[in-house]
Amino acid sequence: MERKKSNAIPGTVFSTQNGHLLISSGVISLDTLLAGGLPVGTVVLVEEDFRGLHSKVLLKYFLAEGLASKHSILIASQDVNPSSILRELPAVIESDPEPEGPPRVQAVTDKMKIAFRYQNLSTSSVNSSGTKHIGHHFDLSRNISFNDIQNSDIYYWTGQRIENGFNSFTNPAYNDLLKSIKNKIKEGKFFLKDNPEKKTILRIGIHSLGSPMWLPTKKSVHSVNGNSQDLHMFLFCLRALVRSAHAVAFVTIPSYLYDEESLERCVHSSDIAMKLQSFSGTELENNQSLQDYHGFFYLMKLAAINSLASKHPGSIEYVFKLRRKKFTIEVLHLPPDLSDASEGKNNNISSLGCGGSNKHLLEF
Repeated sequence: MERKKSNAIPGTVFSTQNGHLLISSGVISLDTLLAGGLPVGTVVLVEEDFRGLHSKVLLKYFLAEGLASKHSILIASQDVNPSSILRELPAVIESDPEPEGPPRVQAVTDKMKIAFRYQNLSTSSVNSSGTKHIGHHFDLSRNISFNDIQNSDIYYWTGQRIENGFNSFTNPAYNDLLKSIKNKIKEGKFFLKDNPEKKTILRIGIHSLGSPMWLPTKKSVHSVNGNSQDLHMFLFCLRALVRSAHAVAFVTIPSYLYDEESLERCVHSSDIAMKLQSFSGTELENNQSLQDYHGFFYLMKLAAINSLASKHPGSIEYVFKLRRKKFTIEVLHLPPDLSDASEGKNNNISSLGCGGSNKHLLEF
């Protein structure tokens, strides 16, 4: 009876691997990579690319999926106005805006030449994890309608800090944001112990956490590196807060501003960690083998919930590409480099031939 009651939450599905409640990230390829979606009660950490363009697209997908699934939204940012991010969310559409392969125009009477028993098999792709997909398709070339934003439960955190009272953070902005998230969870009855009439999910989107815009204005002596302690401590407190609620936090941080030790602490304080490395402005931008992609995608940590052992994402390399209407993540498949091998093969053939100069290798 309890499972039926929890399954009534819109935009959620139970994982077939560990029975945990999942929501969609908005990107179908990312949900497949995460074995169905994002577990409820977790913190997702995204290390931004250098310009922060592609990580912002992932955040928009996460928020747009929340609006399409009738979830509550809390969005926070110090770099831009949070309301402007909501206005730039992609629009929901019925089908895939840019299919991977060309449409199949094969006639009904056309038969496969390999084996006749494969003739009646479906050509549609199936999720290998066995979890039912709950996400929607979005079109990045179109923005969401104003009515969808107006009719949704959205809370904007604009960075108005509270200076009074006890503050465990050096930067009062982190304390104010954490307090705002806790109040939203309490007022919306998102805690696991609450029993509202209609249960839903709170999606927390934090854009570019720990950027230079998060530094205190009255204390100019502070630097980004000195602010790193507040950063991973905030993630640790946020993780403890959402673990006891029907909530998922999606946080992007400018990782290029912090040292490796601070980033390791941030990854340790989160449940799922991923990194985007763009090719723009690097030597890989003009690489012919990578011309169809826009950067590397690294899955550094997976959530270990309802499990005794931690999960390792493996050694498979992934890449992402941003099209006009769609953002996708794929496995890196490089073409074989046969230039050096063919030259070496030709040299060996010429040296081993009857007319070669090295007669001692092949005597007649």
